[in-house]
Amino acid sequence: MSIQKECADRLRETYRALSGKKLRSGHAHELVAAYFGYGTAAALQSDAVFPLSSLDGAEIMIPDIAGMDSRRVGLAQLPADLPSSKDLADVISLRLVENGHFHGEIWDATYLSDDINGYIQRDPMVIEDELAGEIATTNAHFDELYIDETDVAFHEDSLVATLSGSLNGEQDQDRAFHGDKIKFTSIMTMRRVASRVGYFNPEFETGGSVDDSIYHDPELL
Repeated sequence: MSIQKECADRLRETYRALSGKKLRSGHAHELVAAYFGYGTAAALQSDAVFPLSSLDGAEIMIPDIAGMDSRRVGLAQLPADLPSSKDLADVISLRLVENGHFHGEIWDATYLSDDINGYIQRDPMVIEDELAGEIATTNAHFDELYIDETDVAFHEDSLVATLSGSLNGEQDQDRAFHGDKIKFTSIMTMRRVASRVGYFNPEFETGGSVDDSIYHDPELL
């Protein structure tokens, strides 16, 4: 049985258990396709570049909730009491995990910046390692990393996020002050592996410099 059919069958079973009524097989398959980022079930089935069968190789998945909402509008005679797209997506996600098709993290597209920040905060060294040269010039101890802005772009084969923020620290009082804040920009790239929502773990390219905006030229005082 295909992954798409497994998920569609679970949607139908869930709706029948909740309402005692039937969800059409065609409707269920279209909603599953939308979850995986496709406009139609046929488009999902015909994707030979990022096939759904490769989902077990993905490390992060971002279900297309907005796509499910949009697809619902175009499905004639869809039950009015069908659960929300978010609830249906949770049903599909659980099925994928239970059946061993996916083993990674599931991010919420609605709050994607929060999930990106959460990933970085669990392992801030993905950014700090590339700022080692700047850190060495400051004589400070850094332990606070903040993401101020997140700009996400979806491409045909990847998701690319441009992150801007600051790395803040505490100056070593026994050494001369050379700054305790580094501003940085990091490009986070996640390569697609399966369907339009399954990705490998992020890769980061980061650059930054010591923030000297609070310094004053003694000659101007």
